[in-house]
Amino acid sequence: MNLLQNTSGKPFVITVASTKGGSAKSTNAANIGAFCAEHGLKTLLIDTDTQPTLSSYYALDYQAPGGTYEFLHFRDVEPSHIISKTTIPNLDLIQSNDPSNKISPMLRDSPDGALRFSLLLSKIEGYDVVIVDTRGTRGTIGMYQDLQTFANFGFKLPPLKAVINCVDHTNDVKFVSEHLHALFATEFDESKTLLDFAVPDKVAYREAATFSVPVYQQNRTEYKTIQQLCSLLMPQFAQSHFMGKE
Repeated sequence: MNLLQNTSGKPFVITVASTKGGSAKSTNAANIGAFCAEHGLKTLLIDTDTQPTLSSYYALDYQAPGGTYEFLHFRDVEPSHIISKTTIPNLDLIQSNDPSNKISPMLRDSPDGALRFSLLLSKIEGYDVVIVDTRGTRGTIGMYQDLQTFANFGFKLPPLKAVINCVDHTNDVKFVSEHLHALFATEFDESKTLLDFAVPDKVAYREAATFSVPVYQQNRTEYKTIQQLCSLLMPQFAQSHFMGKE
C-alpha cells in the first residue's frame, strides 16, 4: 500500500507500506525509485526498515557516514552526512542504520516524535520525488485511520492507494482480488482506493533483486509494468517523464 503526499513546490512523497514483511515492498520501492531517476526525476530513497533491504539494493558511488539514525535521532539534515549516492544517476539514498530499533522508542517518547520525520524531510531540498520504505506493519488501514486524529490539529493526511502485489493466475488470487475490490468500494471513502493494477509474481523480480538491478533491466517485458505503476502513483509526471523512453 502506498500513502502519497504532494505539496506544491516540494518533492512528491510516496510512503511504501505493507501489512507484513517479506512482501517485496523494498523491491517495489527500488524499482519505482530507479524508474523515476532514469526518467529525469531527482529521486531520494529513504530506508527506515530495521531489515535494510533497500539500503543494499543498489551499488553506491558514495556512502554517507550516517543514515536514518542520525537523521531522526540527531536531526542531521546535512546531505554529505546522511545521503549516499547510488550508481544510478539522479538516485540517492538515506540508508537504514538502526538494526536494534532504537529510533522507534526514542520517537515514541519525544514530544515531536509523531511529526519529526515530516519536519526533517521538509529541510531536505533538491528532489522531485522521495520514496520512503517502511518496516512491515500489521494493520495498515488501521494505522492510517489512527493517524486521522491529526486532522483535528489541521494536518491533512495524504491519500492511500493500495496495490495488489505478487499476483499469479490462481483461483485463490482471483477470489482475494475480487473481495478486496468489493471491500474498498463499499467500506472505505475516496481517500483510500485500490488501484486497478497488480504487480505480477514473476521470477524476474527476484532475479533483479539478486543482481541489484531494476526489474525492467533484468527483463524488458516488465518495463510496461513499472511504467504503469509509476504513472498511476504519480500521474502528474506521466506525460512529461514516463512515456517514450523504453
